[in-house]
Amino acid sequence: MKIAYITADKSGKIKIYDKNGKMKALLDSPSDGVLKGFGSEFFVMETPESYLSIGVDGKIKGHYFKELGSLAKINDDSVVFFENGNVAYYDSSLQKTSSVKLSEDLSAKETLKDKLIKHADNFITVLIVLNAIAAGAMTYLDDSSPLEHYLNVFCDVSILIFIVEILIRLFCRKKVSTFFTDEDRGWNIFDLIVTVISSLSFFSGLESFVGARAIRILRELRLLRVVSGVDNMKRLFHALMNAMPQISWTALFFVLLCYIYGIIGVEMFGDISEKFTNLHVTFLTLVQIMTLDDWSAMTQEIMTVHPYAWTYFVSFVLLAAYILVNLVVGVVVDSLNEVRAQEDLEKSDELPREITKLEKQFDLVKKLLKENQEQNQNQPV
Repeated sequence: MKIAYITADKSGKIKIYDKNGKMKALLDSPSDGVLKGFGSEFFVMETPESYLSIGVDGKIKGHYFKELGSLAKINDDSVVFFENGNVAYYDSSLQKTSSVKLSEDLSAKETLKDKLIKHADNFITVLIVLNAIAAGAMTYLDDSSPLEHYLNVFCDVSILIFIVEILIRLFCRKKVSTFFTDEDRGWNIFDLIVTVISSLSFFSGLESFVGARAIRILRELRLLRVVSGVDNMKRLFHALMNAMPQISWTALFFVLLCYIYGIIGVEMFGDISEKFTNLHVTFLTLVQIMTLDDWSAMTQEIMTVHPYAWTYFVSFVLLAAYILVNLVVGVVVDSLNEVRAQEDLEKSDELPREITKLEKQFDLVKKLLKENQEQNQNQPV
């Protein structure tokens, strides 16, 4: 059985799920062990002295003492450790398969590169926040105001910076295709679409087709970049996307509920209230009731003719405003907890998220060492 997802609860139980989301195994973890991650058919637990590799059957496949090194990453069928400046590769039974020496110069260059990327990301994030502040400030200013003019110039310059940033991320790679295929491809495409749409404001000819106001609105779409610029916003976005299937079923149930109550409302109150004259007007009324907007006054008005009308309104408020809305909140919160749990599993020994990029460089070093060894073997004695 291949592991699709794995969790560890507070009672010390390890729950293993398949690709269909069904729990396939419930195992006891070491009392002093902490789940660090999993591969396709094993998972790794950390104890005070060592790392343990455990199969899906709960049996220990191997162990790695912490005095030898620290955990770097868990792949589908291997585990990577840092050992005194070396990158060591172990199989799922924690038997060493290979080791690569990490060049000090390469490490220093990567550190400098990481710092530059971090500063660039922080600059873009600050620029997005300043754009949001500028967009809000311009709603209080007249078009003839000098400050309005300067803020517009700042927003135009910001869009140009966003365009340059996207072009750098798109073309400053070994292959342009990696922009659309690497692990951040979703956010890359999102940033590209938002930047392209917001940059349409530079084409004045479009105003004759869509209007100046529409062009101004397109410029404000650049503020959506804050979603991909802040990690906490990314987490919330992921949680919402993960929760959309369940939310869609909840929304369908709400439409069905409104349809039933709408027909009942038209039949019962259509002749005494203009808010129940037909089905689509009743739909809007029910949405207003769901938000608890002056629903008691509406109920009192109709109860002067139908004394038992309160049962209609109270039952709908209980179902829609309390049960249904809280159900949606619960789905989103549960999805957010799953996203956080997945992020915790992906972290190991407080290593940076760029571990994948580092590992690619380790593979490159390994390849160079292999080529150098082959050249030495081919040289005549």
